[in-house]
Amino acid sequence: MAGSRAVSCRAAGNVTERKSDGSPVTRGDREAQEIIIKGLQDLTPGVPIIAEEKENPHSLTDLGTYWLVDPLDGTCEYVKGRDEFSVNIGLVYNDEPIIGAIYAPVMDDLFYGDPTGAVRTNQDGTFNLRPTSISDYRSFTGLRLITSRREADRLPLKQWLESGQISSWSICSSAYKFGLLAAGEHDIFVRTGLTYEWDTAAGDAILRAVGGRTTTPDGKDLVYGKFDFRNDALIAYNKGAENSIFALELGQRLLKLAA
Repeated sequence: MAGSRAVSCRAAGNVTERKSDGSPVTRGDREAQEIIIKGLQDLTPGVPIIAEEKENPHSLTDLGTYWLVDPLDGTCEYVKGRDEFSVNIGLVYNDEPIIGAIYAPVMDDLFYGDPTGAVRTNQDGTFNLRPTSISDYRSFTGLRLITSRREADRLPLKQWLESGQISSWSICSSAYKFGLLAAGEHDIFVRTGLTYEWDTAAGDAILRAVGGRTTTPDGKDLVYGKFDFRNDALIAYNKGAENSIFALELGQRLLKLAA
């Protein structure tokens, strides 16, 4: 419902405004959020909802259980008419993401994960996602990197390709890339810029469901319930990539890059 509303709002001609931090917000963002909040209130009465396009006092995290919602992730791409934007809904329990859903409405591609596993539903059907094992790789090098357009300009991609540390790189400027990692279509992505917990919770839960991780550059799992909900640099990878030489070294590279 929320994804369909975002698509229809864009087709009808969205009005784009600027928030106080300069980022764009559209009618599609706001109407999709209204649909999600109403649905979650009906589904889980009393569970706090933290969502991008509303005020979020930190007291909403006091119970350690809360929803984190980005009703339209990748708004810049959405405004430009690109298709990779997504709807992100994650449930955090004891400040850890345990349930996540990511939906890319234009592709009609849905990913869902919880502690029992993960599935992908699209026009081809519904598929269980399995942990990508080490045996799926010919070596611990040549990982398939996926990153945002902005990050592609910051990272030494040519150097990584020439050295064989990555075998390819692709672009996706929304949390949809978490689902592609979980599905084994890509292996790793990095983020040096600012994100918020509602950008990552759903994808983090899906990735955890198939044995993947989302970490800070020092190798620690991403923490939720932070006072300002801000994430710094992060690395996300599937199970098969976690012990690669490149993945192990990348955190130190990011720390130096951010310094």
